[in-house]
Order: sequence, then structure tokens, then C-alpha cells
Amino acid sequence: MPKEQTGVPARYSGFKNIAARLAITLAAVGLFGVARPDVAGNATRRWRSPHIIADYMRNHAVRKLQLGAGDFSLSGWLNTDIGPIEGQAYLDATQPFPLPDSSFQVVSSEQVVEHLTSEQGLSMMKESLRILVHGGKVRVATPNLAQLVDLLRADKTPEQIAYMQAKIGWHHWATASDPANVIINQEMNEFGHHFLYTPKMLRSTIEAAGFTQVRQYKSGESDDPALKGIEMRSHSNVADIDRYETMVFEGVRP
Repeated sequence: MPKEQTGVPARYSGFKNIAARLAITLAAVGLFGVARPDVAGNATRRWRSPHIIADYMRNHAVRKLQLGAGDFSLSGWLNTDIGPIEGQAYLDATQPFPLPDSSFQVVSSEQVVEHLTSEQGLSMMKESLRILVHGGKVRVATPNLAQLVDLLRADKTPEQIAYMQAKIGWHHWATASDPANVIINQEMNEFGHHFLYTPKMLRSTIEAAGFTQVRQYKSGESDDPALKGIEMRSHSNVADIDRYETMVFEGVRP
């Protein structure tokens, strides 16, 4: 006679093991979400990004893209960031944009391109060109390396002296015998900066991507009323600092 079987068949035991492992995994995920809500929330928002983008594309005839929005979302824009907050879509400016060709009228970025290498910056400009309609505009606000280097001059202007005092004070940097040297080093090596531009270099990068009619402006200024005052820093408590150190360029897709 066959030996009588006792206990739970092996296949049911296997199912129980899988269920137990799944329960442990879900519990671990839940605990991680409690311990690191920032990371868990970012993962959720990244997962929602395709829906946010699709909804924006469906409901806006005039489309405007903000890269690296941070905590400053513009009304009526598709606000994106590599670490999106609620309502923003995930977008890595170093990668191909998850957006169709010729689908936007404006692409803007404030204090973003300096966080990329020069090669990645050119790639960002080319992707901006790709998604813009003919006649669409790119707008880039970034620190002006020429303005920073000019701080090294011996005969500093009243504007430069006021800027250095405000800059050092705002960041609470240690006072040094040469504050200009401190500012330049901090701007080049801190904040996740990788490549700072002179006006000549930024203009040539935008033109190399294929844009024409490239023009320079001060932060917050533009000949296009729709693009005036869109930089957060131009009307914040660091507006005076921003006015000295930031340059803005616009280019048009031919």
C-alpha cells in the first residue's frame, strides 16, 4: 500500500512561502515609506508623471515647459523637475525629454544648465529645440561667469561691493580677506554646479543647438510680455543678488 501522506502538500507549502515573502516585502515598503516619506513620495510622483504630462498636453493649446521647477511652479506651465513636488512631472534634463516633437511654444529653465556638464547642456538645448514649434522660444537663466570674474578687479564698483556684501551675508560664508575669491570658488564648486557660462559661451551653445535670434536679457526681463518676470529669483528676497549675477538668454526655433 502507498505510504499515507501527512502534512500540507509541497505546492501549498510553496504558496505559503511566497505569500509570506510578499507580506514581508510589502511591510518593508510600508515601513520605508514611513521612515523616508520624501523618497517614497518622489517615487509616487515619478510614477504619476506620464499621467500629468498627458493631462497637460490634452488641456493646453499653448504649451510651456519649465525645466527644474524646484518649489516654484508657474501657472499654466508643465512644471518638471528631477525631484518633482506635488503637481510636477519627473524630467531629467540630461536625458531625452518624454515629450513629442514640435509640441511646445516655450521652454524655460532657471538656474538649471549650470548643474549639467557642457555636453549635457548642449543636449538640453537640442531637446528643447526638438519639442518646440517653429517660432517657439527657449529661455535660459544661469549665473554669469564673466560678472563673477569681474569681481576680481581692484577698482570695484559700488554695485559690486553691495553684491559681495549681500552674497556673503545671505549664504553666511566665512569672512575672508578676498570675498570675491570666496564667491567665485563657491559658485564654481558648490550647489551641485558643474559648468558656468560666460555670455559668449552660452550664446554659442544655444546657437549650436540650432536656435536663431539669440538675445541676452537681465533676469526677469524680456521683449515678450509672456516671459517677463517668470524667474523666481527676480522678484524674491535675493532679487538684488540675482540682478548682478544672473544672465538670461532667449533663442527662437527657426
